[in-house]
Amino acid sequence: MGLTLKGRLTTDHLQRTDEIKTSLKREYDLYSNAMAFYKNALKELEQKHQLSTQAFLKRFESGLLGDDADYFDWYAFARLLARWRKAQSAIHSAIQ
Repeated sequence: MGLTLKGRLTTDHLQRTDEIKTSLKREYDLYSNAMAFYKNALKELEQKHQLSTQAFLKRFESGLLGDDADYFDWYAFARLLARWRKAQSAIHSAIQ
């Protein structure tokens, strides 16, 4: 009886582990879609302003740029993309 219970617990644990991994894989895909959106937005802003995001961030954070609405969007998109990347990396590590 103890062996059956132990076997059942192992099966239940494996099933839950698979369900968690499946959920995390869905989250990973959602993160990929969000990141694609931000990457595209950054690319458009880079083309529009003829400036890389890295160069923009340095100038913006140094106060060398004005208060154009694009600049605030650009800054937000760059920061959000960095956060999404970090979170996606953690998810990737968990499902490996």
